[in-house]
Amino acid sequence: MAAALRSYMGEQITAFQFDDALGKVRTGDTTARRIRYLLWFHYDDCKDHKIVASKEQWDYFNRLLLLLASDAEIEVAKTWHRWRISQAAAALCLAGFAWVVIRTGFDIQLLACALPFGAVSLAIGWFNSQQRKARIPSRNDAIVPFPSIGSLRQVRRRVPGFVRTRYPAALAGRRIRSAIDSKLLHIPWMMLWLVFGPIGLLIQALPQREGTTRILVSEP
Repeated sequence: MAAALRSYMGEQITAFQFDDALGKVRTGDTTARRIRYLLWFHYDDCKDHKIVASKEQWDYFNRLLLLLASDAEIEVAKTWHRWRISQAAAALCLAGFAWVVIRTGFDIQLLACALPFGAVSLAIGWFNSQQRKARIPSRNDAIVPFPSIGSLRQVRRRVPGFVRTRYPAALAGRRIRSAIDSKLLHIPWMMLWLVFGPIGLLIQALPQREGTTRILVSEP
């Protein structure tokens, strides 16, 4: 997995080849599987391309390589969220949609009735994303997936031969798609969300879990 990531960072392979290389890694190691999942968010599996990464993403890749070079393990502890006002709003709107279904029945016009509830679901989704950003301190962006600077230093000391690769200036400003194309891709998803908004409300009303990451290091 580390070799595949280094090849991708060195532009020796494209995104599709990188995805294939990661898919060929067969392991029961939970840390490697977790890193495989984290990497999936940093390339496009619909359009082939060479590496596209900001300086922050590049540093993130280096920290993942450090983890892969060490004997440290990622452990994710799941905790339940506290009951939030957005869940109450979603549950209330879902009850309103159920009342509309009872009054109108399962008819074609029910599709039109679902649109306002889809718009509410979109608004709740936006609100939740803003709340999530506010809960996560921006300073943690410089050390993720490590939960603290101390754990990062601890792992770094365990891999004295690790070499951090520098960010290539050629990557600055490189994009997979233009800004307009990226925004246009959101339109089909938003339309689906509007039509199937009640399903989104159901998911938003349910209790949700959040993962807390810990890095475990074996005794020297």
